[in-house]
Amino acid sequence: MTSGMAENIIHTGGVSKVYRVYDRPVDRFWELLFRRRRHREFKALSGIGFDVKRGESLAIIGQNGAGKSTLLKILAGIVRPSAGEVAVHGRVASILELGSSFHPEMTGRQNIVLNGAMLGLTQERLHERLPEIVAFSELGDFIDQPVKCYSTGMAMRLGFAIATQVDPDILIIDEALAVGDGYFQKKCMDRLVEMHAEGTTFLFCSHAMYFVTALCSRALWLRRGEMAAYGPSHEVVREYEAFLLSKSDGDSAEEAADGAASSRAGEPDEPSSVGPALLRRISLRDCAELPAVYHPGEPLVVDVEWESLDPKLEFHLGIGVNRSDGVVVCFLSTVKAGLPRLQGKRHYSASLCVPSLPLTKGEFSVHVFLGDQEGLHIYDQRLLEGAFKIGGEGYTPGLVEMDHQWQVGDAEPLSEADAHRQLAAAAGAELPS
Repeated sequence: MTSGMAENIIHTGGVSKVYRVYDRPVDRFWELLFRRRRHREFKALSGIGFDVKRGESLAIIGQNGAGKSTLLKILAGIVRPSAGEVAVHGRVASILELGSSFHPEMTGRQNIVLNGAMLGLTQERLHERLPEIVAFSELGDFIDQPVKCYSTGMAMRLGFAIATQVDPDILIIDEALAVGDGYFQKKCMDRLVEMHAEGTTFLFCSHAMYFVTALCSRALWLRRGEMAAYGPSHEVVREYEAFLLSKSDGDSAEEAADGAASSRAGEPDEPSSVGPALLRRISLRDCAELPAVYHPGEPLVVDVEWESLDPKLEFHLGIGVNRSDGVVVCFLSTVKAGLPRLQGKRHYSASLCVPSLPLTKGEFSVHVFLGDQEGLHIYDQRLLEGAFKIGGEGYTPGLVEMDHQWQVGDAEPLSEADAHRQLAAAAGAELPS
C-alpha cells in the first residue's frame, strides 16, 4: 500500500456527546428565562477515539442505544460533538435515517439533483451521472413522483443509488440495507464490494455479524456510549458475541424450547423467500427419521439439493450446527474451505461430511444457507429443527471431546517433613512450633 493510501482519512480523539433531556417542552423556555437548570444530561458518547486509514472499512457494532447512530451523524457532519476533535478528509456520502435528506414534496429526480449539489457535484457531473443513478434505483416511473409517495424500501433504493454513484471518498451506512428486498440487498452488497476494491473508505453499522466480518477489516464495539473494544473485526465480533451470550443465559433456552414445541419436528422450515434459487431438499444421510441419534466419533453427512433459475448464477453453500438453546456450535462453508464457485447448472447437489463428531451430548439443529458468489448475500436458507442428538453411555461433562494426549512422569519426592507441612496447610491446621 502506498503512503497516500495509508494516510488517515478520519481521525477522532476524545469525542463526547451530551444531550439535554427535558421532562416537558415548556421547561426549555423556563430554563432560558430564569437561567435555572431544568434538564437532565444524557451522555450518548464518551471518550471515543480512533483513526481510519484511506481505503479501510470500519464496522461499528453494539446494542440499540449504544451510541452508534450518534457517532455516525457526528462523522457525517450532521451533529456536532460536545467535546473532542473530529477530522474528516474527503467527500462524505451517508445513508443514515432513510429519507432524512429528501424533500418530501420534490420528485425522486429532483432530490437526486438536490443531494448531488449538497455533495459538491457540478451541474455537468450531475447531468452525466443522473441516468446511472436512476437506472440503479430501478424506480421506473416513480422517479418522477413526489418522494412522500415512496415506500421505505423505495426511499432506501433512491438513497443508496445517490450515495454510491457520486464517487464519495467516504461512505457511511447505518443499517439501511436491512430494509430492501433480497434482490436489491445483493445488488447493494455487490456495489459495496466494488467500491471498496476501488479504494472507497466506508463505515458500516449493522447487527449482522457475518456482514461485519466479511466486509470490514476493523470493528468498533460501543457499549453505553463508550468504546468496549476496537481492533480486527473478527476479534471484536468474538468479544461482542460472547457478551451477548452471557446476557441471554436463561432466555435463550426458554425461547428455544417454545420454538421446538411449535415447529414440526424433523421437517425443514419453508423457504425464507422466493428468489432466483431455492433449496429443495436437506437430509441427513442414512437417517430414516429425525432426530437422528449419533454417538461421539461417528460421521455426520448432510445432503443438500437446490435449483437455480439462471445457469449463470454462482453459488456458495454454508451449513451451521446450533445447539437446542441457540448456541452456534460451528459454521462451515465452501467459501471458508476455499472451494470454487458452483455454476452452470439448474439442479445442484452437495454433501458435507464431518468424519468424526466431537460432540458429547445434546440436541442440535442444522441451518443451511445458499449464498451468492462472494458468500455475502443469502438466496435461500432452511432450518432443520431437532435434526440430531448425541447418545451414549454414561455422562461426559462439556460439549465436545477434544483430541488430546497425556504425559505422566515421576515427580521429585518430598521429604516427610515437607509432606506433613503441605498436608497440614491444606487442612487449615496450624503446625506445632
